[in-house]
Amino acid sequence: MEKVEVFLLGPPRVYINKKRYLFPYGRAEGMFYYLVTKGYENKQILEDIFWGDKYDEEKANRNYRNALYHIRKAFGKDFLITDGRQQLKINPEADLWIDLEEMKGNLEILSGKENFWYLDHFEVKESSQFESFIRQKRVETAEKIYSLAEEELAGEKCRLDLCEEICKNLISMDEFCEKYYQLLMRLYEKEGQENRAEMVYRELKYILEQELDEVPGEEITRLWQKISSAKERKSVPEGEKPRLYKQEIQSEICETLLKWISMFCDRAEYRKLKYFSNIEEDLFVEGIESLVRRGIIQEEEESGRIYYSFPLEEERKRVYESLSLTKRKSLHRLMAKRFEKQFFLGKNEDILPKISYHYFKSQDREKSDFYLKEYLSRYLTIAHQYFPVLHNYDVMYNTETYLNNKKQIAFIYEQMEKYVEAYKESVNPESFEKDRLELYLTMLVQSYVKIPDYERSWEYIRLLEELQGITEEILKQKAFICMDTYQADELLCLSREGVNRAADTSAEQGFWKRLLGIGYILKGEMEKGRQELLQAAEIFLSKEWAEEWGANAAVAYSWLGEIDRLTKDYDSAMEYYRKSLDINANVHNISGKTLLYLHMGKGLFDTGNDKMAERYIKAAVQSFEHLHVMFKRSSAYSYEAVLLFRKGDFEGGAVYLEKAGQSAVYSRDPFERCLYIRINSLITKSSACPCRCRKRLEENRQAFSEKEEQAKIPSLWERKYLDQFCIF
Repeated sequence: MEKVEVFLLGPPRVYINKKRYLFPYGRAEGMFYYLVTKGYENKQILEDIFWGDKYDEEKANRNYRNALYHIRKAFGKDFLITDGRQQLKINPEADLWIDLEEMKGNLEILSGKENFWYLDHFEVKESSQFESFIRQKRVETAEKIYSLAEEELAGEKCRLDLCEEICKNLISMDEFCEKYYQLLMRLYEKEGQENRAEMVYRELKYILEQELDEVPGEEITRLWQKISSAKERKSVPEGEKPRLYKQEIQSEICETLLKWISMFCDRAEYRKLKYFSNIEEDLFVEGIESLVRRGIIQEEEESGRIYYSFPLEEERKRVYESLSLTKRKSLHRLMAKRFEKQFFLGKNEDILPKISYHYFKSQDREKSDFYLKEYLSRYLTIAHQYFPVLHNYDVMYNTETYLNNKKQIAFIYEQMEKYVEAYKESVNPESFEKDRLELYLTMLVQSYVKIPDYERSWEYIRLLEELQGITEEILKQKAFICMDTYQADELLCLSREGVNRAADTSAEQGFWKRLLGIGYILKGEMEKGRQELLQAAEIFLSKEWAEEWGANAAVAYSWLGEIDRLTKDYDSAMEYYRKSLDINANVHNISGKTLLYLHMGKGLFDTGNDKMAERYIKAAVQSFEHLHVMFKRSSAYSYEAVLLFRKGDFEGGAVYLEKAGQSAVYSRDPFERCLYIRINSLITKSSACPCRCRKRLEENRQAFSEKEEQAKIPSLWERKYLDQFCIF
């Protein structure tokens, strides 16, 4: 049989003859982990656990057999054996090594583990029973590890460094479990390190007070008192003044504070520094005052918060680099875990880059990339994407945090681009760098498609294709480029391929049908576009997908309104526009509403209702000012300019028309370019336009060829609309 190694503690991994094995899909992987953990299970129970929440009995049975086939194909026909037809178990003769089992006889297996979470970051969606199993195993595993560490500490030849590592890991898994802290304190007591034992107690005391409004229990408090008494007897010999002892403590606190301040990449905020240092309030304040008074650190206040930093970056680096690599790694890991916990408690997305940074510095690149992806995905959803998939309508509410934090975003993208340049030629396809390269390229493509920078987008798409082949994500980004640049035939071709790839019952069918409908609109085949968009809306609003994808129906209805507007069925157009806005009324999705506002404004504009049109066009313009997307931005500026011209505000209109021209340069949308050229031409030829304003518009006119741009528009309906467009 093949040699199979299974790592269940931390992020799960499986090796066959020392070669990493990747499962074809999550439920087969989950069933494998369940079986190697438990050793056996009834067939019916396995079907209920992994497919019972989602499928009927017949489909659950079919999926079970398919998973069984994949496991046997990968690990050998005899790896799993059956007892009749109902019982499935691991072959006792299988050459199987499991870290969870190995640790019982060899505690060294736990050394170097980032964490002891059973199946960390692994889940099987829509399987509540498997989630319960994982939670139970995590509790059991933590208890077993604690017992093993306790036995080790009680032994004559105790490996104290290993026990310390295990204790700290257990604390990071459950920061409120007193017995983990108590075990670590006993360890330090055994080593004669009373100061460190006291720091552990203070850390527990601070966490309990801050998070639970509680105090440590009697047993651990008695241990602390015992250790403190022993420390005083050792540290203050008879006849020595207590003041000297206090000075030692103050010096130690100052050193601790400097160490923690150096760990922050910019400035250390008061609450966070106190949280990480775990120093009691009065001692903390004394330490800070001493450091500020001596000019070692500087103190500043901003928006009601106090921050500390070194006067010179070189000094911060000196303190930081004076720490050993091991110490730095340990502290960064501690900070990452605490920021991580803070994020899960408060869902403050602004913390995500900090989590990613500290995991990166602690050399946990996988978690660093995980949180980087989380942050950028949320940022791109707000700043770049129209109608993303919304999980329970949980779109980020701190939109301004993302949109105003452009410096941080730019830095992240700069670092990703440097990584791509360094590794794109030399990456080993079997290595972890390949996963990171794929992640960074995907994020860069998603960004540059919408900014837009089409040349760079195509370059990164090409690199992604070399690494992954043609994936659904690559298809989507190509389709977005074609939609943005009016390449109707290419958009239709890509959308048809997407429809063919998507499962018949999936919401992805709706996504691709929506793009297919937009492709037909761009080409001028309005009835075909109508059919696809209606089908897309029906899929998005179906019972199965409405919760996550429902808001996507809004854009389908909005484009249906565009069909009716261009064919001059204004009553039907306005009905669709209202439907789209009603669906999206309670969704905090600034990018999605921008497009809906623009379409509604154009419909009102065409019916002559300038007062209401201005309300929606202005809302669209204000949204565009927050976003990085270029799609239809020029149109919003153009309509706003016309509405201002009609009111006699020529200076204000000129400002927006200039913006429309600048945006049209980047968008490469021929319709928007023609609209801008026509408005510019009509207003500069109008006798109502003041000379100063006319001169300004002529000087800033973008050099587009109206004839060339109009030839790129495949829809006769849109050409006709442009020919009939007027200002006054």
